[in-house]
Amino acid sequence: MVIVVGTSHTIQVADPELKSYLQSLCQEFKVNAVAEEMSDEDLAEMNCTVSIPMQVANALHIPHRFCDPNSKERVTLGIRQENDIRISAFPSTLPESEVAARLAESHAKRERYWLEQLRSLNFWPVLFVCGADHVTSFNHLLNQENIVAHIAAEDWASNQHCREGRAESGAP
Repeated sequence: MVIVVGTSHTIQVADPELKSYLQSLCQEFKVNAVAEEMSDEDLAEMNCTVSIPMQVANALHIPHRFCDPNSKERVTLGIRQENDIRISAFPSTLPESEVAARLAESHAKRERYWLEQLRSLNFWPVLFVCGADHVTSFNHLLNQENIVAHIAAEDWASNQHCREGRAESGAP
């Protein structure tokens, strides 16, 4: 099972309220690992040394994994950042529908990479924290791969009670 928490990356690295929320999810679901859409490179760019999910894993003495590819891996995998896609569309004035299609394709490649990282981690159930804009599509991918997914929060924010997620049937 993968317990998915969507939030902003700013919250993911700096909000102490997220820490207690993730700890409670780990207890509730008897989580054996914590993973996240983040890389060492991303963390350094935010001038941080640890993320909130990493702190939770460390406190619980369970494995932690950054699942997002770094910039070199993104080039190899053909994954482009949203800003790069939008800038490349500007001179030719691509319609927004084409920009959205290219962005969805890039997100799908990243999400498949995350899934490969979770499989190689191979600790189930796992708590996975990602950007809120990935929750629905990543959940869909997990379901396609017959992995049970529970969306604990579609877009978690401080001082907010999150919408209850839904469990989908599947494997791990």
